[in-house]
Amino acid sequence: MSKDKKTIEDYRHLVASKDITVHLTQDQQAMILKTYDYGLNAMTDIDEMLLSAIIRQLKTAIHPEA
Repeated sequence: MSKDKKTIEDYRHLVASKDITVHLTQDQQAMILKTYDYGLNAMTDIDEMLLSAIIRQLKTAIHPEA
């Protein structure tokens, strides 16, 4: 992968305009709210791992072939 940062346009061809559904645990939902309130810079290592798992779950729902 190139060291150049990609833009959102680089990913649009990978997705379709559709609704997706994911099921989040109570802890995952709480992490989303905490991240929204305090931002990414306030996260602990455990917070980062939990948010990463949420993002991975979303990615799989958006683009299951990858």
